[in-house]
Amino acid sequence: MTKIIATPKSYSDIATKYCQIVLTEDKTSWHRLVEKADGTIEYRMGAGKWAALTPRQYRTLIRSIVQAAKQHQLTHIALQVALSDFPKLTEMGSEWFLRTLGENLELAQYEFRRYKTKRDEKNELQEILVCGISSPVEKQSFSTGITVGKAANLTRDIANTCGEDMTPNKLAVATKSLLKGTTAVVKILDKAAIKKEKMGLLEVVGKGASDGPSLIVIEYWGAGKPTKNKQSEAPIALIGKGITYDSGGLNVKPAGFMHEMHMDMSGGAAMIGAMQAIATLGIKKNVVAIIPAAENAISSESMRAGDIATSMSGKTVEILHTDAEGRLVLADAMTYATTHYKPRVIIDAATLTGASLVALGSFASVVMTTDDTLRDTLMRLGEKSGDLLWPLPLWDEYKQSLKSTRADISNIATNFSREAGCIEGGIFLSHFAPKKTPWAHLDIAPRMNSVVQDKLSKGATGEPVRLLVRFVEEY
Repeated sequence: MTKIIATPKSYSDIATKYCQIVLTEDKTSWHRLVEKADGTIEYRMGAGKWAALTPRQYRTLIRSIVQAAKQHQLTHIALQVALSDFPKLTEMGSEWFLRTLGENLELAQYEFRRYKTKRDEKNELQEILVCGISSPVEKQSFSTGITVGKAANLTRDIANTCGEDMTPNKLAVATKSLLKGTTAVVKILDKAAIKKEKMGLLEVVGKGASDGPSLIVIEYWGAGKPTKNKQSEAPIALIGKGITYDSGGLNVKPAGFMHEMHMDMSGGAAMIGAMQAIATLGIKKNVVAIIPAAENAISSESMRAGDIATSMSGKTVEILHTDAEGRLVLADAMTYATTHYKPRVIIDAATLTGASLVALGSFASVVMTTDDTLRDTLMRLGEKSGDLLWPLPLWDEYKQSLKSTRADISNIATNFSREAGCIEGGIFLSHFAPKKTPWAHLDIAPRMNSVVQDKLSKGATGEPVRLLVRFVEEY
């Protein structure tokens, strides 16, 4: 892991072991490693015209610096950037500028090495020194960014871990460990407790695996636990899909579409990471995260296509396709949140559909909600945080496709149509959302895996941790 340290010193005052990063207005493809007369080293890299740099490009620039340092086997680098040099960023403010700097340095230095047997530690990037950070406000903004970035990296660790090592119960244990030392409280409902709560959808998804389902609940009462006289302190509910491995069930996935399904719990992992950041930062809000965890396995006990299960809400669901399991566990989690916590807003995140990837490509997650204000808030904060969102509709016209003849609702279109597959998942969940509580569904499947343009290591992205923390801070 690379150390990231802030200092008030300038380049002229730091040790000669640091390679100084010098940004120019050359094209971004321009790079030069220069040894100066005094023996110090500069790495000069083009950033394009500074006056034209946008917030999105700023994030990519920071990541590119770290990526270039790794490629050239620089062990110690020093970086100094100033908000005043980038006119298009000034409206974002210095807090955003420094927080974004910290977040993206952390994200860019990350590599998942749990299963690597050989490491070239001698030539690894060991330290990033960020110069010119002196005032208490600057230090706090940068430190917040580091905290959020580290939380996103914890999310990536969880999601990148193979299914054998991150089963539902192992995920529950990991959650307790990651939240230890904070004021957040972790509660685990095992298979028996899930049955007692009549969470038939979570139960049926997980019954085919030897390691049964778990419901992970994280409570954080930063504003004080609500009472009968303080309903204004009702919590924000964050719900994340925790399918620790998805074989597709008896509707088994084809070759080439299953090997990365240890990341099908990225939504749940994001909720764990977000709660770790929220609790560490001491945000004065009440937040409850709920992660329905299960492995969608193949065995003689697995749910069958054609089975009918009863949800915690009492609605019956005809399971027409066993690989549409994420929406089932989320539905029960939404009912659990509404029943036990009466939240003021619900946000769920899930790698729910491959159709979302078809719709948007790899650069943004889908947001679906019938609340225009909530949608606009999430999209604005997506741009602010870097966890980008784009909307799809939740119109009543889509509901007819899920009307079952044998149960209250089916988990996919009854005619097996491939149209509007992403919307179909959101429409299913809308049947379990409380009518008077704002709710939004984030389909993060497009952002499950990093792409070249992200300037990140291959694997999980840690999204939407940055967005969720911003949402909790500002909602």
